[in-house]
Amino acid sequence: MGCIKSKRSASRADSEAARMRGEKAHLVCSEDGSPRADPALLDYAQKLSEEIMARAVEQWAEVDRRYGDIPYIECDVP
Repeated sequence: MGCIKSKRSASRADSEAARMRGEKAHLVCSEDGSPRADPALLDYAQKLSEEIMARAVEQWAEVDRRYGDIPYIECDVP
């Protein structure tokens, strides 16, 4: 089953890479010599970070729904 999951994530990464091949997103230097990101790269990074955060919140909500009613018991013994 682990192999199937690996193949799925690899194919998703391949399709994402194929989609991005047409665009060249890279760092460029501004007038003062400091590196500046290409707007296409910044847009992609923003969308990716929003997707990651949405998935993290969904996972947290699912775990909280499943295990939220289990009481936490503190223990003094290390």
